[in-house]
Amino acid sequence: MPRVLVTDHVFSGLDIERQTLAPVGAEVVEAPATDEATLVRLAAGVDAMLVCYARVTPRVVEAAAGTCRVMARYGIGYDNIPVDLATKAGILVTNVPDYCLDEVADHTMALLLSFARHVSHAYVDVRAGGWKVPQSGMHRLRGRRLALIGTGRIGRRVAERALAFGLEVTGYDPYAASWDLPQVTRCGSLEEALAEADFVSLHAPMSPENLHLIGDRTIGLMHRAPIVINTARGGLVDLDAALRGLDSGALGGLALDVSELEPLPADHPLRTHDRAIITPHIGFYSAEAQDELQSRAADEVLRALKGEAPRCPVNAEVLDSSRPRRS
Repeated sequence: MPRVLVTDHVFSGLDIERQTLAPVGAEVVEAPATDEATLVRLAAGVDAMLVCYARVTPRVVEAAAGTCRVMARYGIGYDNIPVDLATKAGILVTNVPDYCLDEVADHTMALLLSFARHVSHAYVDVRAGGWKVPQSGMHRLRGRRLALIGTGRIGRRVAERALAFGLEVTGYDPYAASWDLPQVTRCGSLEEALAEADFVSLHAPMSPENLHLIGDRTIGLMHRAPIVINTARGGLVDLDAALRGLDSGALGGLALDVSELEPLPADHPLRTHDRAIITPHIGFYSAEAQDELQSRAADEVLRALKGEAPRCPVNAEVLDSSRPRRS
């Protein structure tokens, strides 16, 4: 009976995984904790792993090597899995790059609109007994400029929504070989994208070169004190630099659904800053998206256990090599 380790999850249960893997009679084992020692112990001898937010350390990869065929990530990013080490161990890594696209794009626009129309401030004021009509600081969206940093699947959907509101949309994406977004102006550099933006929305992957993409230097390039929105990866924004930008007026606002520290510490000043909106990493969520995530990740495990080609391989080169399998 194949054994599948679920390192962690945020779901109400694992019925979808068990149903998906039933054709191969797999036993689904849920880790009781995500510390390294626990995962090392449980990874030994597994045939596959499903990974959500838990950090897969080199020791976990070493423990799984020899029997584990696939580490399937519940999500789009996979920076918590050491792909290079998994590749050396002959372990396929997969992700789910095509779920929650509309949800994250909708959440991005919700955060943008909340700032543009002062929704959160008005809501708090009315709840506190007030009834203030703003006299300054609120501008119509039409004609304002949104800079997209990253124009992949989600960035494109944000562009569609933003254009419908009359925003002028620019984009910066050094990985885009060609540009097929005729209504989005391509920027040749990050500096160009940030310079005249009223809103900056991050849709870049997490990588060493993108760590703290928004920091003191890049905030200093922003001439219009824009609203910065991050619904991508937490490490893209240097929280200390962002706080300094808010306090100095270099940033007009900060909207985070993801942060480098999660959950954000209870005493962190961004939680109560009057020009910050923080949501608890919910941009991905809808009932439909969650079901898709579970079923698509589990399907990658099923494919691996049946010897079939994966749908979304991260390290496809593993498929070209062979290694001994446990009988």
